[in-house]
Amino acid sequence: MISIKEVTEKQIWENFNLKSKKPSFLQSWAWGEFQKSLDREIFRLGVYESDDLVGICLVIEEKAKTASFFYAPAGPVLSNWDKEPLDSLLRFLRSKARERNLSFLRLDPRKIEKKDEQLLFKAGFLTAPEYVQPPCSALIDLYQSEQEILAKMATTTRYNIGASTRKNVKIREGGKEEVSIFIEFLKQTSKKHYLTLPGEPDYHKKQFDALSQEGLMKLFIAGYQGVPLAAALVVFYGDTAYYLHAANSYQQSKLRAAYPLVWHSILAGKTLGLKKFDFWGIAETDDPKHSWAGITAFKLSFGAEREHYQLPYDLPLKVYYRLVRLIETSRKPLRKLLKFVRKG
Repeated sequence: MISIKEVTEKQIWENFNLKSKKPSFLQSWAWGEFQKSLDREIFRLGVYESDDLVGICLVIEEKAKTASFFYAPAGPVLSNWDKEPLDSLLRFLRSKARERNLSFLRLDPRKIEKKDEQLLFKAGFLTAPEYVQPPCSALIDLYQSEQEILAKMATTTRYNIGASTRKNVKIREGGKEEVSIFIEFLKQTSKKHYLTLPGEPDYHKKQFDALSQEGLMKLFIAGYQGVPLAAALVVFYGDTAYYLHAANSYQQSKLRAAYPLVWHSILAGKTLGLKKFDFWGIAETDDPKHSWAGITAFKLSFGAEREHYQLPYDLPLKVYYRLVRLIETSRKPLRKLLKFVRKG
């Protein structure tokens, strides 16, 4: 018999997530705490077969102007995608969502097998109109030796790592009070490239607080003669190091501080015995007109290989979901147009 219960013990939750096939920090206990710090309501649901935990799902209530919904980032996490446990979880979520007058349910498992995807379609899900998380990433196998990783890099990338180091660019770990350095660099980057920053106050500070106190996130700062030039927030979870956020100062650009910063982060993952280094977000193709073309070329120059992800899946709960879908579909070209207008 299948039952759905809230999981209240962190160790039980983390043990299950970390032993799953592809443990993601987006389903970690700490990520739930971060979401709560943003004043979002969360549910940590456990799927039980008799007394055995066979699945978990961190669900966040997202409140938006167009429509509010439940969102499960990188979830659900199931031992096996069998019909009975999935249907039980979906019944519970539908009931909860209707109690709260939500418009739809969005699951975002990132990468599932075709047969598991068919279970979602049979349950009434549609592919979502847009990605929530990056559609594509770039991965490095950390089981390789340092020499093997370096050998796969572009020649200029290897040169920039060495040259920057010879010019005495130093990498250090920053503390909680220094997250503001990263945030200032991020603001500079967003102005130059017309990027949208999170709307919540202190988003990155709260993220760092929640994840770093569990030992999951570190702040690395590259500097020259004591002056910070680049910074990165790196997550270490499961078997993977995630280069989650990074930004540069536009001072001393010839020192190429971002290159040794990435290399330091890669080596940190190797030191911890992790399997993969994940650059987190790149463009899906090498289209030079893509807004991420520059950062994509930079990340791939480290010898990383692309990994593509699937769109999320939406279960409509209101008749006006089609309107919500239309609005989401139209946002992407509208953002491109606004970017063009601002550049013109």
